[in-house]
Amino acid sequence: MPYVQHDDRRLFYEIMGSGVPILFIHPPGMGRKTFQKQESLQAFYRLIFMDLSGHGESSCPQRLTLQTFIDDVEAIRSHLNIENFYLFAYSAGGIVAQEYAIQFRNRVKGLMLSGGYPKVMSKRLEAEHHIGIWMAEKHPVWLSRLLSYSHFSEKERQKEIFQQMLKTDPQVWMQFYQISLQYDCLDRISSIKARMMLLYGTQADSVNYHARFYPNIIDTEIIFIPHAEHQLPTRKSLQVNQFIDQFIKNQELFNDKNIM
Repeated sequence: MPYVQHDDRRLFYEIMGSGVPILFIHPPGMGRKTFQKQESLQAFYRLIFMDLSGHGESSCPQRLTLQTFIDDVEAIRSHLNIENFYLFAYSAGGIVAQEYAIQFRNRVKGLMLSGGYPKVMSKRLEAEHHIGIWMAEKHPVWLSRLLSYSHFSEKERQKEIFQQMLKTDPQVWMQFYQISLQYDCLDRISSIKARMMLLYGTQADSVNYHARFYPNIIDTEIIFIPHAEHQLPTRKSLQVNQFIDQFIKNQELFNDKNIM
């Protein structure tokens, strides 16, 4: 099994396909199996799926901060000897992607966020974080089952991600929600060098509220998928995969023109 040893922990990752690399960053608790329905993109791209520290097959750190997750991503990139790559992050995984793009500006060719936010700025999203913190601490099995059902309709996929989430350390899960609730990069978004694509479901009001804060700060493509809630990578995977493909093709074409 492919692992990277970094400081006090082992990080698990999977690679599929070849070509332009995309690294996927999952939300609290869910692990790399979140992106099962993005695996078809391996026909065109080199896909990197990783378990952040304390999730899935990756071991727990002695001390967890947001920087722990940033270091996780950088450790995978360095181990694979990739000069730069695209990042796709879902939900609270977006805070990891944004912070990485701020700290490692030249490593990120493009930043794609599904249900992303620079700071929790709606009361409903704040409440959802507090519920997640409580559930992760008190009832992680219930939370695992709830998330598996809400993200996948297929029984086998539900079972697969449920088993993955049971491996998440509850304390890490809880702390990830807490870190996300406290995160704020509004005054630093402008330092991100990469172009961004933001995906939202029109029915995910607590999250898509945050789309309004990006365009005045950074070059951003914002897409609202109709009749969709928050679980876009799993419930609206065909559209999400098409948008990923188109975004990267456009960005690669733009880069080639600049080189010429």
